[in-house]
Amino acid sequence: MKRLLPYLLLLIFSIAPFHGSFAQKNKKKTKDEIVMPKFPGGESELHKFIISELQYPFEARMNRESGEVLVAFSVGMDGYITGVRVVRSVSKALDAEAVRVVSNSPKWKPGRMNGQKGRTSVTVPVEFRLRKKGSKGNFGFKKHSIY
Repeated sequence: MKRLLPYLLLLIFSIAPFHGSFAQKNKKKTKDEIVMPKFPGGESELHKFIISELQYPFEARMNRESGEVLVAFSVGMDGYITGVRVVRSVSKALDAEAVRVVSNSPKWKPGRMNGQKGRTSVTVPVEFRLRKKGSKGNFGFKKHSIY
């Protein structure tokens, strides 16, 4: 339960600013319809993009560093991502690679609330896993884990 709490808080705080920006414009609406931003082609294409772009840093491989880097960013009304930052760090080398790949992401489909586009925060886990000694390693992100 303690491991789940940070993710729930992150989700709540990432949606709260988005919710507030539309609340004043749509006072008459009683039900808020929120649509989160989407990577072109969906989550499976995001997974393919990360795997194709990610390079396991040599320094991290030599130091046997592995783990999950949580990268947060905002998707603007134009679909471009800004403000890429590490929310949960593993090491400088892995963090920098995860930020590099996410920063090079193509334009996303923007989030919406009640039919209007809006700036939305997204958090993506980028996982680095080492195999047995001597192998190149593995990386990517867990499917169904965009926050």
